[in-house]
Amino acid sequence: MDFREHLQRQLGFLERSCESYDAGYRDEAIRIATIIRVLIHNTKASTSLLQHLNATTINLFSTTSEPSPQTLFFVGLGMMRMSSDGKNDYFPQLGDGPPISTFVPVPKWWEQVVMVFGGHRISRRDIVLAAANKDGGAHVDLKLTPQYEALAQDGSVGAFIYETQGKMNEAPIEDAHLVSLRQLGYEVLHSPELQALAKGI
Repeated sequence: MDFREHLQRQLGFLERSCESYDAGYRDEAIRIATIIRVLIHNTKASTSLLQHLNATTINLFSTTSEPSPQTLFFVGLGMMRMSSDGKNDYFPQLGDGPPISTFVPVPKWWEQVVMVFGGHRISRRDIVLAAANKDGGAHVDLKLTPQYEALAQDGSVGAFIYETQGKMNEAPIEDAHLVSLRQLGYEVLHSPELQALAKGI
């Protein structure tokens, strides 16, 4: 079995899922989670592609810093956009976020805390595995993890507060879990060492 070919295929899947998300199919983010799980996550019953390729210590692209243990609120993967006409959005920052970009080994990338709110400290691993294992990526589960359920709840990471015609309005931020997954897809696709591995360089 050519695991490098499988890596190329998975990265192709990931690129197309990201394109679909950007075209408006936001629930495609769940498929992004499944692909990342295939690349990285090892269990007693399954081996990740990176493990098969002896590449579990390569560096992946990280677009966020890690919050300190004292941090009470941190949203590292999305950005808010507010306009005077009340059209507000919460979206993946892709390459437009703060200049914090770093490259970190796969284990650190996987376990890095990227969201803090409501007493939850959520890592990339938490988001990916809950989406893939419980929210329809590879399985559907009646009960989600508390962290993921909180992240998926409207308003979990805040709300837009704006004024129209002298009246104050509040709109909860929606789909923070999907926004986060799209950003993770961006990070994986923009990881030079992973791309080089796929090309056999």
